[in-house]
Amino acid sequence: MIKKAVIVAAGLSSRLYPLTLETPKTLLKVNEEEILMRNISLLKEHGVEEIFIVVGYRKEDIMNKAKGQAQFIFNPFYKYCNNMGSLWFAKSAVNDDPFYYLHGDIIFSEELLKDFIEQTKDSLAVIDLSVDFKETNEEAMKVRVTDKNTLIESNKEIVLEQSDGEWIGIAAIKNPDIVFTYIEKALTEEHYNVYDTFAFTNMAQDGLRLYCVSTNNEPWIEVDFLEDYEKAKEIFK
Repeated sequence: MIKKAVIVAAGLSSRLYPLTLETPKTLLKVNEEEILMRNISLLKEHGVEEIFIVVGYRKEDIMNKAKGQAQFIFNPFYKYCNNMGSLWFAKSAVNDDPFYYLHGDIIFSEELLKDFIEQTKDSLAVIDLSVDFKETNEEAMKVRVTDKNTLIESNKEIVLEQSDGEWIGIAAIKNPDIVFTYIEKALTEEHYNVYDTFAFTNMAQDGLRLYCVSTNNEPWIEVDFLEDYEKAKEIFK
């Protein structure tokens, strides 16, 4: 059973200004509970014992709120790198142990997490990705998969007609050494402001197995814009 989790929550969240001028996105409340605290609770309810949060923007707010519930890793370059760079900062914290990896701005049903954990517990993939197999939009982190649901590529630039679905921002990283090797290679080549899927796609193109697990139509949402936030409050009443 995986006992560790990494949540990346360092970004500026500028697309939600003015809501996030004084509050980091992950501490926005959805029906009286902060997104971050809800996700921490769900992870712990399902066997996760150590949670590491990569912080940057308004880090003191997150650290004060989650004090005693998680450990914190500071990304001092949060203004200049994307979530791939933030994930790299967790390398020494997780060591070689497998871990769940979450974006800090997603909210999802407990059943979605429970199903994901159950479906991936015996997986031999380097990474398992939680994917909503549905029609997507231009903003979505789209995926293309094989007929066996292994990843071909993931990025926002995939044309809608070729997209098989959307990665929701939850993963089980089973072989951290391989993943961090690819991230370090990308950073060494000065790919700083790119998504984590940049490294994931490179891994898939080199023949490594990244498996895409269906969300089975369980509700979830990534909070990027005000309309997402309002929708989240409706979905997760």
